[in-house]
Formats: sequence, C-alpha cells, structure tokens
Amino acid sequence: MTQLAPTPAPSLAVVRLKPKAEARAIRHGFPWVFIDEIVTDRRTKALKAGTLARLEDHDRRPLGLVAVNMASKIACRMLDRNPDAVINVDWFKARVERALAHRARLYDAPFYRLIHAESDGLPGVVIDRFGDAAVIQPNAAWAEVHLDMLAKAVADVTGVSTIVKNATGRSRALEGLNEETLLLRGALDGPIAVPMNGATYMADLLGGQKTGLF
Repeated sequence: MTQLAPTPAPSLAVVRLKPKAEARAIRHGFPWVFIDEIVTDRRTKALKAGTLARLEDHDRRPLGLVAVNMASKIACRMLDRNPDAVINVDWFKARVERALAHRARLYDAPFYRLIHAESDGLPGVVIDRFGDAAVIQPNAAWAEVHLDMLAKAVADVTGVSTIVKNATGRSRALEGLNEETLLLRGALDGPIAVPMNGATYMADLLGGQKTGLF
C-alpha cells in the first residue's frame, strides 16, 4: 500500500503545472490536477501520499494549497485557494461549521450527509451523521493523514459522541489506501434507528453498506 506522509513540515513542497496544463480551470474552481498535468521531477515523485504542497502554474504564480498523491491519477486535490493556509483543527472546524449551517436549514433532524467531499471543501471526504454518531469515509490519502484532526473537528462542532471510520470501497484502492472499519470515539451497542420520510430505518454503522445507510 502507499506510504502515508507524517505531519507536514513547516516549509511546503512546490508542485508546478506543465506549460500546456489548463491553469484557468483551476483558478475558476476546478478542484483536481491530474498526474499528466504536473511536472514530475525527482522531488515531486518522492512526495509521500497526503503531502501538502503549494501549487503553481508554469510561470510560478500560486494557485493554492493542495494535497498530493503521486500514486493516484488525481495527483493534486485543492484544499484552499490560499497557498499559505494552515491545515489544522480550526481549518477543519470552519468547513464543518459551514456544512452544518447548510444542513440545519434543510433538515429538522440530525440525520443527513454532513460532508459531501469537494462540494463542502473537504476533497475525498464523506461524513454522514446519525444523531449522536457520525461516520467518516476518508477516501483520499490527505484525509487519512489528517484523520485525527478531522474527527476532533466533527466532534467539537456537531457535539456527536460516537465517530466511526468506514474506510472501505474502490475509491480508497485508487488512492493506494487499505480498507478498514473501526470505532474512533465513543461506543455503539448496535444499529441506530433513523427516522426518514415517515419510516424508520436501522443503520448498521460498523457492518452496513458504505456509511450504514446513505
């Protein structure tokens, strides 16, 4: 399996686009850079999966802060348009808070998809909430590296006491990651009752499909 990066060093690596790569699409919000769009020199090839890096266009103009995985066809995932952003618990909290505010306007009960990957500013991450429990799918290497901070942010912002890591599925294999399901926080006594559209469904967060229901 792909070797994951340790806690990033203060000085970031730099990943640069090839001359013919479409920098305009990235500036306009496209969240990915594919492996054939970046300069793959010796230093870039040596970056461990999940490494944070500064993305630049061919003229060395900054495009943002990205997570790198040279073992994936998606070599870079845009994390922040600010190339000097610091990825810490507060950074995660800000994204979870924004996502929670959106869901609070749409749902009258805490059973929903809290984080839907790039659309909520957390590339490759899916988080489903089941009342007092949440299931995290870290489907990208950078999310696996920062899982502890992500779980803390989810707990602090939502107040859930139970958090499950569900790391199964084809998308993790494409990132060079293994499969596992484990309890990160709290306890589970069995399936959770989920009221939805006048019916009650039982979600098995540890043994069910995907995150248990959604």
